[in-house]
Amino acid sequence: MGFGMTKTFSRITHYIPPATKFLDLEKEFIEPNPSDSFIWFLYRYRCAECKQPGQEVNEIRLRSRSKRNIEDWKNRILLCRACHEKFHHHGVSSDKIKDMIQLRADYLISIGREQYV
Repeated sequence: MGFGMTKTFSRITHYIPPATKFLDLEKEFIEPNPSDSFIWFLYRYRCAECKQPGQEVNEIRLRSRSKRNIEDWKNRILLCRACHEKFHHHGVSSDKIKDMIQLRADYLISIGREQYV
């Protein structure tokens, strides 16, 4: 190479984002199913009652009352241990079940998952 001639490099020196946008994770939709992993995803790993980290997947309507309740993903809710014990304390009444169903709907709407209500 002589005087005044420069060598050119075709090396990328910084990140170039893709031309297409990334998926909007807030609007993602996963096919509902009764698995624990789906329930954890649905409630964003938080207790539906106190918003603390969730620890236990609970059935709203007891499994012993109907076998259909086991396979219904809308019957499952994520709770922390304290809220789960509070729900079962002194037995599960029909009023507690109604309150928990309403709590489930309100929580899902509040976190932007109204399509799962």
